[in-house]
Amino acid sequence: MFLDSYTFPILFELVLAITASILTTGGALFYLRRVRLERPAIGTFNHRDIRILFCFIVFLPFVYVVLPRIALTCFLILTFSGAISIGFRPVLSRTQLWLGIGLVIGANIWLSRTMLGTVFGWQLAWATTDILVLLAAIAASNLYIQGGMRLRHVAWIALILACYDLAFTRYVPLTNKLTEQFLGYPLDPSVGMRIGLFNASIGLGDLLVYAMFLLAAFKAYGRLAGRVAFGLIIVFGAIAPALAPLVIHSFLDARTDLVVPAQTLFGPAAFIAYRWMGRRYGKERTMAEFLASSDVVRPTQAAVASPAPVPDPAVSPAPA
Repeated sequence: MFLDSYTFPILFELVLAITASILTTGGALFYLRRVRLERPAIGTFNHRDIRILFCFIVFLPFVYVVLPRIALTCFLILTFSGAISIGFRPVLSRTQLWLGIGLVIGANIWLSRTMLGTVFGWQLAWATTDILVLLAAIAASNLYIQGGMRLRHVAWIALILACYDLAFTRYVPLTNKLTEQFLGYPLDPSVGMRIGLFNASIGLGDLLVYAMFLLAAFKAYGRLAGRVAFGLIIVFGAIAPALAPLVIHSFLDARTDLVVPAQTLFGPAAFIAYRWMGRRYGKERTMAEFLASSDVVRPTQAAVASPAPVPDPAVSPAPA
């Protein structure tokens, strides 16, 4: 009976999680290899920065829950606008950048307010949300990695979040509360889609960790490590969480939604992979060493034909 009721939602979540993970990590890697973010000279990324980032990730969901709806929407507008503007400032003009941000955010708010009475309206609203979340994850992951975050930092963050995610899904229903809080409202920080009666989604926080892990592994050790990281993301970040309800039925909430702590499955795998890469490849490359490597795609300059020499009229040609 369980399989009959949840086969389609599980498969739907599986397809969406794989697609979102590929788009986010692939886009972030494409950006890392081609675009340089301007950043202040803040020195080496250290444990204090890790603690600040972790506190931000941990306490932000509580802010989502307690803020009034209008205040939360304004906060999310600032968050998405800030992340996307910083990340895509090097590749777009100011007019293009802010016009695009305004149009997508405005469309998402309007669609969420007026079009959710139909499945097509839900799909349009999800599509605009997906664009915002993907761009924000690509920008933020590159900001951290290009700013000096190393693979060991990302691995420890993923491992700590594995415990956090399990605790706040199984024992303190914060994740469930957030799912109910955002569904059907503007600027849901998730990549999702709807088919019929079913919504499937994966959170911005999960996608951000996946992107940072891939970028950090690629920056640290190159293409082979990047392939290993990508495989772990797909298996333990997308496939395993989507299929977990087949064997662990306790991932159902009071509304019979499937709520799976993805980081609980991905975090340990990412940490083990980090330790294995360290032993196999040795010291991580710095950002400067990465930029000097062949893993960076450098712009090609078209060859300019040199003009033919212009004869000097004051010099007479030599007699034949």
